[in-house]
Amino acid sequence: MGDIQKFQSQPLAEQIVQLDSPPDAHVEPMTGLIAGIMRRWYIIFAVFLVVAGPGVPAIWYLMKEQYDTTGVIRISPIVNPILFQSDLDQLPQYDLYKNTQAEAIRGSDILNRVADDLAAKNLPIFAETPDPLPVLREMVTGGKIDITPDRRTEYIRLTMTTPDPAQAATIIDSFLTHYMAWLEAEEATGGTMKLKTLEDKKRQVKADIDEKKREINALTSQFGSSDNNPRQEMMLEVVSRIRQDLIGITMQRIGLEARVQIMENDTTEPASGLNRIENRNAWINSDPEMQSLRITVREYENQILIDRQTMTDQNPDLKNRIALLEAFKEKLKAREQKLTEDFDNQYENELKQGRQLALDRAKAELAQAIEHEKKLREKLNEQDTDTIVIGRTQLNIDEQIEELAQIKQLYDKVVQRIDEIEFEQDRPARISIAQRASSVPAKGKRKKLAAACGVGGLGLGCFFAFLLAKADKRVKDTNDVVNRAGVRIIGTTTSPKYIDKRRITQRLSDDYQTIRANLGLLNGHASSKVLVVSSPCMREGKTTFAVNLALSFVQSGEKVLLIDGDLRKPDIAETLNLPRGVRGLQDMLFGKSIEDSVYKVSPAGLHVLASDWRNSSDALDLLAQTHTAKCMKNIGDGYDHVIIDTPPVLGFADALVWSRMADAVILTCFAEHTSSPDLRDAMDRFDQIGSKVLGAVLNNVRVANSYHRYSYDYSHVHAATQERPEKASKRRKDRRILLMDSKPEDEKPTANS
Repeated sequence: MGDIQKFQSQPLAEQIVQLDSPPDAHVEPMTGLIAGIMRRWYIIFAVFLVVAGPGVPAIWYLMKEQYDTTGVIRISPIVNPILFQSDLDQLPQYDLYKNTQAEAIRGSDILNRVADDLAAKNLPIFAETPDPLPVLREMVTGGKIDITPDRRTEYIRLTMTTPDPAQAATIIDSFLTHYMAWLEAEEATGGTMKLKTLEDKKRQVKADIDEKKREINALTSQFGSSDNNPRQEMMLEVVSRIRQDLIGITMQRIGLEARVQIMENDTTEPASGLNRIENRNAWINSDPEMQSLRITVREYENQILIDRQTMTDQNPDLKNRIALLEAFKEKLKAREQKLTEDFDNQYENELKQGRQLALDRAKAELAQAIEHEKKLREKLNEQDTDTIVIGRTQLNIDEQIEELAQIKQLYDKVVQRIDEIEFEQDRPARISIAQRASSVPAKGKRKKLAAACGVGGLGLGCFFAFLLAKADKRVKDTNDVVNRAGVRIIGTTTSPKYIDKRRITQRLSDDYQTIRANLGLLNGHASSKVLVVSSPCMREGKTTFAVNLALSFVQSGEKVLLIDGDLRKPDIAETLNLPRGVRGLQDMLFGKSIEDSVYKVSPAGLHVLASDWRNSSDALDLLAQTHTAKCMKNIGDGYDHVIIDTPPVLGFADALVWSRMADAVILTCFAEHTSSPDLRDAMDRFDQIGSKVLGAVLNNVRVANSYHRYSYDYSHVHAATQERPEKASKRRKDRRILLMDSKPEDEKPTANS
């Protein structure tokens, strides 16, 4: 109790326990697969014994002594010619040629010759058949007679492994002899055919040379020379000059067209308006009548000024003079307007005549430019045509000359090849027998086969172990839960099979202390109060975990309500050894108050709402009623934690109903029992209804796979060296005995509360 309180009093940074988060995808690491194979070492060992036990002695003692009989054919990639010392006769695609010759040795022609030769020698291998050909073909195709080109060498090896080396040597030598005979015949026939083909080719090429010469002569007769390049260059210069002139006259034509268009559309005066006004004023001022009227008006104005000095405005003479002055001014204004109109009409006529004269001149120049441009284009087209004809003719002559040179080169090669074949028929053979058949004991056959048998047995065992590991979907440690099922790990409980019985109580107490700490970290200090404990299937330790978790919270000084939510198979009353007939959950669901329904195992610590099996048939209906949700809404007011044990989520929907009334869900799984697909399905079902799943607790794990696997040796070595025995004994008496997850639910022991 003191240890737990001391742990809770520490700062949060000192309470942190490592939490695993689910991976992005449910992918099993290769290390987990290898570990699964290694756990099945006994299968590997058994299969190894079954395969290698009888196989190795049988191979070692029953195999007869074998001999390798080998004959070698050499194919030279390069042969020095006799006549043409400057060139080397080298085989193209040498490796492909060697493979082709190996296939020829395996072919029907050679097999027929060898079969005819061996039929008269009465070899024991052919004693049971009158025709050796089928036996030889089967030996070649089956690999008993191995005909293989050596890589990176000049050799083709014929190898035969048998207990009778003399018989094998006879067969191999027969292959060598008849292959060389067949090769000489093929080369002789091939040489004759090559000469005939080359002679025909020589005559054909000579005819092509004569025809090509006639074509060249016909082309050169048109211009009298086979080199028309100077003439073509001169014509190109003429074309260039004509093109330059054409560009100049085209630019002139474009300018004239623009000028004519502007003159046709332009109605403005060519001179400025000021000159026109000056001319018009001069025209008006030169008119005699205009001059006379101006003098008269000036005289009357002077006279009126004089009269105004001696007369009043009402004087009749003054009025008469003023009236005459106004009349003369009106006449002057009318005369000036008449002269202005006459001047403007005369000016417009002269202006139109000038524009028309300039437009006619521009059109005449444009017509001359268009005619000149037309003639230049005709001349340019004519020169272009002549130049193109000369160029094409010269190009055709050049092509014909080049083709003639190529044909002559081909003719020279054909003549040279004919000479080579005629003079090189006596050169050393390219293909020869490098080694007649010779036999040596087949070394290492039995050892290799025995080793192969052992390795094969080991590999077969690993294969079977691999298949079993792939087929085994059970979770075995926290890595399987995280990687295969994608579920976060809250903690583990240790199996008592792998730990000292005297220390199991302390070990389980540490396990649940870690789980409590992780729950606090996952939810913060204000952790989820109402927790549902469920599992994917049966016998996965959920009831044992719920009881132990409640007891662990009680040990830390908290008040806990434990609810047996499994109305179909209630176990908490029996597990805690409660009195018979205690059915607090049903009493509460049927209307009894929570205070009267709770059984107080410890007044200040653990309270229990137990169940019995009498309402198992209508369990889901009881949980789904509205009254149940209302009761659960306020049930945790007087408690620090409410823990609900529910049926398996994949078996019944009760756990899903409970999870909707709780704050969070904890899934339990049992090592070597729960399958990862079931665990994933359970997670998916809670996710589908929006329930919060804190993570999973893996029960019954080995010490090496537990969440704090190093604490066992660390804490107990320290206890053995530092604690006094009497203090340790007293502490064990004060500690509440926790239930152990050593067995599935149907086999778990009971404990007095």
